[in-house]
Amino acid sequence: MCDVETVRKIAKCLEMPAGELELNEEQIVTRTCDNKVVTGFANILNVLAKESNSDIAKSSCCNREVEAQVYQWIEFAVLYVSPGSKDKHIAQQLLRDFNRLLLNKSYLVGHSLTIGDLAVFYAIYDLVESLTPIDKENYLNLSRWFNHLQQRPEIRQDKKILNFTTIYLHGWATGTHM
Repeated sequence: MCDVETVRKIAKCLEMPAGELELNEEQIVTRTCDNKVVTGFANILNVLAKESNSDIAKSSCCNREVEAQVYQWIEFAVLYVSPGSKDKHIAQQLLRDFNRLLLNKSYLVGHSLTIGDLAVFYAIYDLVESLTPIDKENYLNLSRWFNHLQQRPEIRQDKKILNFTTIYLHGWATGTHM
C-alpha cells in the first residue's frame, strides 16, 4: 500500500507533480522533487498536501488538529490497514471497525475529504473488491463511504468501479415462475 504507485495516485488527486519516486535500499518510498528529498509514505503525503492548492489538501491542512488526525490515519493505513487486509480475521475486524466509525460520519476527519481518506481508500481497495454483495450490505456505512469516493474519477483513476447495488439477487433469479 505505501508504495510508489499509491503516492502517484494521491499526488494526482492533489494536482501535484509526483516527482521522482523510488524505493530506497530499505524499501521505503522516497520522493525527489526540485532537489528536495523526502523519505517515508506519510511524510511524502504531508509535504504534497502542504504544497498543493487542491480542496483535498486544504481540508487536510486547515489546522493543527486536523493535520494530526490526518497523519494518524495515514500511519494507521500503512501500519495496520494495509497488512491487516491480507489476513482474513484481521480484515473482518477492520471492516467492522470502519463500518462502526462511519455510522455518523461522511469522512474519516472532519466534514471534508482528506488525504487520510485517500490513504485508507487505496489501502482497502483490494479487500473491498473481494467482498461479496452480501458482505457489502453487512458493511453499509463503509460501502457508502467507499462508493462515494470511488465515484470521483480523480480518486478512482485506473481502478474499476465496484458494484454496490443492493439488488444482488437480480442476477440469480433467472428461473421461471408459474
